[in-house]
Amino acid sequence: MNGPIACLDIDYFFAQAEELRNPSIRGKPVVVCVYSHRAPDSGAVATSNYVARRFGVKSGMPIKTAKHLLRNVDAVFLPLDKQYYGELSTKVFEIAGKYSDSIETASIDEAFLDLSFVTGGSYDAAEPLMMELKHEIREKVGLSCSVGVAKNKLLAKMAADDAKPDGLVVVRPESVLDYLGAKGVGEIPYVGKKTAEVLNEMGVKTVRDLWGVSIDRLVDRFGLRMGRFLYLSSRGEYPSQVTPREGLKQMSRIITLKRNTKDEEEVWEQLDKIIPELAGRLKRENLSFRGVSVLGFTRDLKLISRSSLIHQYTQDLGELSSVVRRLLRELLASPGGELRRVGIKVYELRTEKGQSRLTDY
Repeated sequence: MNGPIACLDIDYFFAQAEELRNPSIRGKPVVVCVYSHRAPDSGAVATSNYVARRFGVKSGMPIKTAKHLLRNVDAVFLPLDKQYYGELSTKVFEIAGKYSDSIETASIDEAFLDLSFVTGGSYDAAEPLMMELKHEIREKVGLSCSVGVAKNKLLAKMAADDAKPDGLVVVRPESVLDYLGAKGVGEIPYVGKKTAEVLNEMGVKTVRDLWGVSIDRLVDRFGLRMGRFLYLSSRGEYPSQVTPREGLKQMSRIITLKRNTKDEEEVWEQLDKIIPELAGRLKRENLSFRGVSVLGFTRDLKLISRSSLIHQYTQDLGELSSVVRRLLRELLASPGGELRRVGIKVYELRTEKGQSRLTDY
């Protein structure tokens, strides 16, 4: 599997959420803290915005230390508000779920999206799709996010880190070694400070240096698990795929039009190509559907859609085609500019018992 997989990371999340709630603090150092309540300044920094980070404030730092670093500026120190952050996180990941059938929530501010089916494995399609996702999150929630796209989760996470803040970095499969080679070994996710120090003592400072160390030597020095991880991750081959915590809830496929248009026949020609792909995947997964959506992405990155629930669960290719054609007409009749990309989503999925009912195509 060569992806693409995306890592979506909400920028300096807790502090950005506080800026969203109170825009007057933007531009000031904002520090979100976990207070222990033993003394007024006891506790640790949970996160901070980039203004505070320029003064040396870091996550995990004692609050007293952060206040000392910011003693000469008008800094804002706030307590952690888990409920508020959770509500914003849910909104962000609900939007992200429209862009991928398979999404894995890694933490309150990070998720991985499997884009392999929705884009047909195309990195050319993944890049503008993720730009649209960033745009929609900004418009509807008010938060900026960074996105990395690569062939596995580990590489996507590294790319998202490089994209901060508010950027998008795509690492194509053919560019993986060039991308990794110059990085320090400590930049590999999950390689801690002590492991990096031991590698440096071995003369291994960059990922390119790591390529010259045999897997046997790495296993001898770091044990089987870490040795294998270092060997594979340095080559971009660590097998880290998206693992949703819940079953498949929807299935979608998006395609780029040959030109921007609202002509029904031109758009239908492209949608008609991906209907069998969706039907084929439903058959392989032994799933039936009840909900259908047609998605349209305009030139200015806005998403419009039309949806319908049919009377019973089905796998029928002809019924899917008929509903998509009807919804397409409704979508094209709605106000809005020309479309640059279109897609189909099926949802309300159910596992079929016994033999599949999909029409043989």
